Amino acid sequence: MGCLAVRCEDSKEGFVVRVAAHIPDLIVFGDLSQEIPSIENFDGVLLFIDISGFTALTETFSLSSSLDYGADQLTQTLNQYVGNIVEEVLIFGGDILKFAGDALLALWRVERVHIDDIITLALKCSMSIQEDYGVHETDVGLTMRVKIGLSAGHISKVIVGNNKHQHFVVIGRAVDEVRLAQNLAKAGEIILSPNCWELCYRKLIVVEKIPDERAVKLRCIRDVPTFNEEAFYLRCTEYLAANHISDSPDILRKASVLAPKEELEKNLRKFVTRNVLKKIDDDQPLEYLSELRPVAIVFVNLQFHGSANIYHLTKAIQDANNFITGTVHPFRGKINKIFMFDKGCTFLCVFGLPGDKQPNESSQALECAYKIHKFCAVSLMKIKVVSIGVTSGPVFCGVVGHHVRHEYTVIGRKVNLAARMMMCHPGFVTCDEVIYLESKLPYYFFQELPVTEMKGIRNPGTIYKYLVTERTMIGKAYLTKQRYEEYPLLGRKRETDLFETILENFKVSKKSHIILYEGLFGYGKSQLMAEIAYIGQINGHKVVAMELGKINGSQSFFTIRTLMAIFLGIDTCKTYDARQRILLNKLRGVVEDAYFCLLNKLFHVKFPASEEVSEMDTEQRNARMEAVLVKILEKASEKDILIFVIDEGQFIDPASWDFLDNLLRAIPIFVVMSLSPSEYKGIILCSAATRILGNMANTYVRLKELSPSVIVQKACQDLGVVSITRELETFLIQRSHGNPFYCEELLRSLHSNNILQFYILDEEEDSEDEWDSLFRVALSKIDNMNPSEQMVVKCAAVIGVTFSTHLLLHILPQWTKLKMNQTLAALAETRIFECFTEGKTRHSRHSSGGTWQFHRANTRPNKPACLSVLGSVIANSLKQEEAVMQCKFMGFCTPLLREAAYELWLKSQKSKLHLKCASYLESDAHRCKCCGKGDFVAFHHYAVDAMMWKIGEVRNEPERDVLSEAASAIVSRTLLCLDTSRQEAQSSFDFLYKRYTSISLVEMESSNGRATEEERTFLYRLDEIIWFLEYGVRKVKTRGSCSCEETVDSVVVPLSHHCMALGDNVRAFYYLLECAAAYVHISNNYMAFTYLNTAESLLKSLDSKQRIIIPFEKSVLCSLKAEVSYNMGQLNLAKKLVRKALQFLNRSFPMTIVGAFFMSMVETSKHRAHQKKQTSWETPIGREKRLAILYQQCHCLSLLWQIFSLDPSTNSKKLAHLAALMMVNCAEESHDECQIISSYMEFSLCCQLIGREQEWIKYESMVIDRSSHLGIVGGELVTIAKVVVSLTYMKLCLGNLTLAVMLFFAGYRGHQICVMMRKFKLDYSALSDLFTALFLSMRYKEAVHVLSWLEDLSFRDNNVIGKAYFVSACLDLLLHAGFSYHPFQYCLDFIRANETNCVLMSQSGIMLGLYSSVAIWFGRLNLWEDFKGLFEQARRLVRRTSSSLSANYGFCKFVECEALLLHKYLEERPDKVREIRSKTLKHLEQILTQCSTSPVYYPRVYHMKAYVQLMLGNQEQSEMFLEMAFESCNENKLEESWLGVSKLWWFTGEAPMEDWWLKSAPDFPEWKVGMSDIDLGPYKENKYLLKMPEIYIVDLLPKTKSDDNMT
Repeated sequence: MGCLAVRCEDSKEGFVVRVAAHIPDLIVFGDLSQEIPSIENFDGVLLFIDISGFTALTETFSLSSSLDYGADQLTQTLNQYVGNIVEEVLIFGGDILKFAGDALLALWRVERVHIDDIITLALKCSMSIQEDYGVHETDVGLTMRVKIGLSAGHISKVIVGNNKHQHFVVIGRAVDEVRLAQNLAKAGEIILSPNCWELCYRKLIVVEKIPDERAVKLRCIRDVPTFNEEAFYLRCTEYLAANHISDSPDILRKASVLAPKEELEKNLRKFVTRNVLKKIDDDQPLEYLSELRPVAIVFVNLQFHGSANIYHLTKAIQDANNFITGTVHPFRGKINKIFMFDKGCTFLCVFGLPGDKQPNESSQALECAYKIHKFCAVSLMKIKVVSIGVTSGPVFCGVVGHHVRHEYTVIGRKVNLAARMMMCHPGFVTCDEVIYLESKLPYYFFQELPVTEMKGIRNPGTIYKYLVTERTMIGKAYLTKQRYEEYPLLGRKRETDLFETILENFKVSKKSHIILYEGLFGYGKSQLMAEIAYIGQINGHKVVAMELGKINGSQSFFTIRTLMAIFLGIDTCKTYDARQRILLNKLRGVVEDAYFCLLNKLFHVKFPASEEVSEMDTEQRNARMEAVLVKILEKASEKDILIFVIDEGQFIDPASWDFLDNLLRAIPIFVVMSLSPSEYKGIILCSAATRILGNMANTYVRLKELSPSVIVQKACQDLGVVSITRELETFLIQRSHGNPFYCEELLRSLHSNNILQFYILDEEEDSEDEWDSLFRVALSKIDNMNPSEQMVVKCAAVIGVTFSTHLLLHILPQWTKLKMNQTLAALAETRIFECFTEGKTRHSRHSSGGTWQFHRANTRPNKPACLSVLGSVIANSLKQEEAVMQCKFMGFCTPLLREAAYELWLKSQKSKLHLKCASYLESDAHRCKCCGKGDFVAFHHYAVDAMMWKIGEVRNEPERDVLSEAASAIVSRTLLCLDTSRQEAQSSFDFLYKRYTSISLVEMESSNGRATEEERTFLYRLDEIIWFLEYGVRKVKTRGSCSCEETVDSVVVPLSHHCMALGDNVRAFYYLLECAAAYVHISNNYMAFTYLNTAESLLKSLDSKQRIIIPFEKSVLCSLKAEVSYNMGQLNLAKKLVRKALQFLNRSFPMTIVGAFFMSMVETSKHRAHQKKQTSWETPIGREKRLAILYQQCHCLSLLWQIFSLDPSTNSKKLAHLAALMMVNCAEESHDECQIISSYMEFSLCCQLIGREQEWIKYESMVIDRSSHLGIVGGELVTIAKVVVSLTYMKLCLGNLTLAVMLFFAGYRGHQICVMMRKFKLDYSALSDLFTALFLSMRYKEAVHVLSWLEDLSFRDNNVIGKAYFVSACLDLLLHAGFSYHPFQYCLDFIRANETNCVLMSQSGIMLGLYSSVAIWFGRLNLWEDFKGLFEQARRLVRRTSSSLSANYGFCKFVECEALLLHKYLEERPDKVREIRSKTLKHLEQILTQCSTSPVYYPRVYHMKAYVQLMLGNQEQSEMFLEMAFESCNENKLEESWLGVSKLWWFTGEAPMEDWWLKSAPDFPEWKVGMSDIDLGPYKENKYLLKMPEIYIVDLLPKTKSDDNMT
């Protein structure tokens, strides 16, 4: 009835009431104005109630329930029971002093003369409690029982603490006796202390003597006729009136109805922990604090000398409290309770309470315990013994008691264990096994203690004594890298996740396993080993970790000896006898006594030699010794998971390799090993090492360099800062090459040379002095400059850390270019500025983004020819000035200097300069000429023109400075030597271009007559374009490489920053979108993502009611986010964002297939109307805003059909077709010829993917016809390049290989334009298609050339899709051409390393081909275990493949896998034949249908059908399908060649053929660029023989009707 769950505090009550509920009346109504520490003496009666069963109840709920449910049920059970007991005490006028876990202490404060009546009152209360609650059965079947002790006499209240946190404790003889009395009691009993028995009214009380004790046990209270019960209670009420007990039956406690008093509440809050006060202040129910949670418990017991009086104790407790508080507080530890029992004081400290959780609280608790022990043992007055127990584990943390009187406490087995450890091991710091493992301290900091019986604790586990001091180590082979919580391991989550996954599998399989991590020097292998060792330890496993050095490789048995020494705990023993004792204690019963002497030499001990061992020779002794070690580990492995972590494993000695080899076969051991490839390759491995490292069951992981983003995180971590400047990011990313060690060394070098400047970002008041100090240093540097230099620095500071020299000249007041160059040269020489040789200074095209690259202009290797004439000073000056003249961009060497210079401007001056910069840059904020100029978001500025006012200043070009140009020419002629070297030889691409453009049209026309009149016209047009591009450069004024990357870095990005500095949010949002669109345009998804996030944050910060951002721009934001998501493989998110973007444009797209049907009818009708009009394109005046919307709709719909086309379902195909048709209608409405041609090309491609052949061919023809009339300027040239790439793809699909090759090589500049336009994804697929066309034509030399371009492009830009195309091509060469470009292992490593890459996994067609190719390899080589996993991966992908060219090719490969598996089952598993036969026939029909979109693969499908039918015994049908395959080959020479081999092998061969492919595998000859067919010899004819099964069992299996239908 009194539980917290039944009656909660009314939120309208004052906070003082809720705070007072946690504090006894002794404090609430006491004098809180005294100085701390304070002492108050009085008389009273104490009642100590101990409830047994709490701990068991806590463990039951923690083990049998979820944490949330368990905490809730436990809270209700505890508070219902304890609340009733508290209510009884309050009814009898008592005051609950403390809740001590599963006990509570009550007080009746009274004058000495009335103490006998109050003792009787307390006894009646005790009897009532025992009668009603002495035995209580819980809902979970556990019984709780009550034991009660009473005492009476003098008591002292002591308050300790400080102005923020205070605690009280009661001291005195009565306090000591009440605990002793309770200890004597059994369940259901009430014990009176000796003093209590002396002071009570004995005539009423019947007691029973306790043997050998002065205390007595209550039997009953006599029923005396003369005793007036009512008068007794009235007297007691009068005696207790001073205690503020309630005189109303409706109010249990006066403190529950206190009026709000600010001063009282302020004083009372000091006695309540901050975790509880937060809940009270937030007006939350206190039940929310109750939970089962893992915490660390620290029990501190202080035993004092008998001579210590109350003042000695008070001083000691105050000092101890202050020190303990100061020690635990930094680690978020709290003092929960202070008790005073048995002549001693106990502090209960808790780490990890709600809101205080720390990841390394176990080590922190242990560290605090040591500091507390050291201080208290030395510094406290009258101290006798200091004992501390530290445990960790789940306990109940919450509010226990009644709604008017309760406390926040901790209850559980770990709390009891800590208390028992503290008392059973006096004078020491002890800890349980959890603390020992989680502390991450070396085990030689601990000593395992003998098992000691502890009252109320069963199976306490191993208890350790904390030694603190480190002892001498044997071997000294510990990991040199330590794991620190403050410095977590970065960038290696995949590696640690892999370890944990394999470890879980190991627990199930119980088979030895090795993980090998190989990485270059400095890649963080040692740090990774420390992390893995830590992971093993916190999971409760036995981890033995060590690090080897080169010398250890020559020390016989060193590795195993050291591992075993660490394992057995003898590695830190100083003497042999210490080691012997440990070995005897740990190995007795495991090792026979006669064999202990075998360990003498191994561990430097002196066990007496046994007779049996003496008779052994050396070899027998070594064998027996190894057997003993195996037995030791075998015994240990039965209890724990054994993990050996070996850093630098290449230095394991041969003897240890041999032992490890035997050990891995004998018992389940988990080994994690790191290898350095440079060292590993220089060592001749023994046979055991070769067997272990070469075992295919092992897991091999090659560590890669850290990504740029992780390098930046590491730099911040190492420097202890929250961020670093972009210049430092650039420097570290460029110089470290992703190597964490290099990053550390670079930072160390910069710091030692005083190049790094640190400044504080948070808490301006606290950091003012430090910031002013740094700021003054920067200002003093500026003050030492001359006025011209100061002006340049201040103006450059407005532009940014990196600035354009042209813009700087524009904002400098009345400066000439010569004057500026001279000043810049002087500043560069003094290391104020550094200059860059190119404008492309900031971002590399690394796909992960964010990497900045720069090169110093003054580090050119060319030595001036005039140095012998000019003096060195003049030469250096001229050289610096010449570098500045040729430099377009410069930057601050010290960003802090830029900040200081910027702050020198007044606010109004800053605004004017920012405005001037913005006005200058705005006219250049567009695409380059090569890309057709215009906004990066098409017609963007027209759409938002009404929302953006014109920047106030028109850009003025600086006057031409003839003098400066003449000076530049003179300096250049003086310093630069004549370059006598010619340009490099013509590229291999040019070679191929000339070769193929020399192919006559007669040859093209002879290719089965497939070149239509439109195609020939288009090819002639491409020849004209090639001629202009090659020989008419001067006539084509717009030709040149794309400069959009320079534009976005030097114009658009700074422009967005200037607009934000001006507070022009509309314009800032506009240019942030332009930044993102520009980065998407140059395929930098990372930077696009960054600026989209900035734009979104800006949008959220704006007032939505003002509507200053129009829906069009919100649509652009969504569509750009969708495109980035699509590029990064987040297809569902991309689809959602595209739909949202269309909604902002008031363009709906149906959600259901029914809606799609009706909208298709509308869009088809609209398209027919557009086709009839055939309006030529003109720039319609006044329609630009409408064009912006149409272009944006086209962009969204283009993304949408591409997303839907990746889903092979019928409904998705229909939705893809609808989206593509809507895109065409939008393009036709725009009347833009380039847009229309692009939309037709995309629509044709969409139709090809979804199998609509007629529309595909029709729109392809329209594209060719309309493209022939395009010009070769700007966007039209790019459109032609896109058309060439798309047509190459389509002709390849149709099998017109010659025309596909002709199209690409005739459009060779299409490839180059793709590179210049940064359209890398387009170029990857184009080169892949060209390789396929050449490969199928068996033009291997040209195919390898193309493959080399694909490799250079994809690996240079680190594009995973391009790499996947490249690896797939390498596998094709291995499987079907009989030679290699890269070995098979290289391809397999790529697949394993990237199979979780979300971008690559979104390309199911590519992954299907990769998995199937590798499975084919293993299947051909009869490596079926390796085949199985990859085949299953491919099988899952078959279900969701589209009809794209790569998907169909992958499907063909998968069918070949099934054919190989059918062959295996026919020979070995007849019971599996029917199942695989049905699936294979079904898939053959499915791929035959899908190949309607890519007929080039019909020959492969028919080839596989012929093989399957032949294996099934259907020779006639096999011959029929073989002929169909020959007929469909056309230009597919590769398949035709393989078909010829199969026909000869199956039907016409007179003698058995030799399988040259199997004979050559896996060591195929490597073909490199520059080789010819002759260099390969007969290997290029290598074809795998599709063999017949040796056992024909198919006749035994009757055919099913479905099989006949499939056949």
